[in-house]
Amino acid sequence: MPEEAFWITLSVLVATCPCALSLATPTGLTCATTRLNRAGIMIKGGHVMETIPQINCYAFDKTGTLTTGEFTINKVELIDSQSLLTQKKVLAIAAALEAHSEHPIAKPFSKHRDYTLNAAQIKVHSGEGVSGCIDDIDYAVGKVNWIQKTAQLNNKQLQTLSQATCVLMADKKVIAAFYLVDKIRDNAKELILNLNKQGNTLLLSGDSQIACDKITEILPIKTALGGLSAKDKMEQINRLQQKNYKVAMTGDGVNDSPVFGAAHVSIAMGCGADITKSGADVILLNNKLNSIN
Repeated sequence: MPEEAFWITLSVLVATCPCALSLATPTGLTCATTRLNRAGIMIKGGHVMETIPQINCYAFDKTGTLTTGEFTINKVELIDSQSLLTQKKVLAIAAALEAHSEHPIAKPFSKHRDYTLNAAQIKVHSGEGVSGCIDDIDYAVGKVNWIQKTAQLNNKQLQTLSQATCVLMADKKVIAAFYLVDKIRDNAKELILNLNKQGNTLLLSGDSQIACDKITEILPIKTALGGLSAKDKMEQINRLQQKNYKVAMTGDGVNDSPVFGAAHVSIAMGCGADITKSGADVILLNNKLNSIN
């Protein structure tokens, strides 16, 4: 019968040339991997090719992933009226601390570095901020929700600072707020629109909820969650998996590394932290977000 011709042919091939069949899969994978490498996409995990077609939920970090991570300081606000520090001085203090951080937020402070200020007892709090001692004063610069755990803030100050990107604290008193701006990556909107047709899209960020909500005004992400620690992000991924979602997580920062282990497929930006790229299944060497399509 004609409809049995394919199976007869396949049976003959299996019986007469099993080696060719056994080589077909690795050869196909090698060709696909080579082609992706030429396009600036490095596949590191052996399960990626098989798992990617099953993905129905795409989770993203915000800074350095959906955005370029190329911050500029848009505004500096002095908070403590009793402090004699100038805008130039608070920028220099923040720069002395941020010099020890690899987070994209730290980069725009580098131009304000004053090398007469030496920070000691430096401690980098992953995904939160940096603390240290300068001229016998304990300083910390970082996210508002981290600083507020130890700072002396009233409700009015908390409301005022809620839209700041990061704040500077001296001896448990907030003395300055920094407002930074970042740019959405090219093709990010097009990518999210396409992924929405394939399943769920999710923003998981350590940045404030206000900052995440601003992103959703531009990008049609279905769910945006801010103020998350690495542990919180992992819990969100696990909840999705319990609902039978196959999750791909894309990120670039040090605090994204633990989350990568929870996702079915992890994707790192080529410009991201080394530890993140080391633990990723896929690296976008070309830094083109729409390569995920």
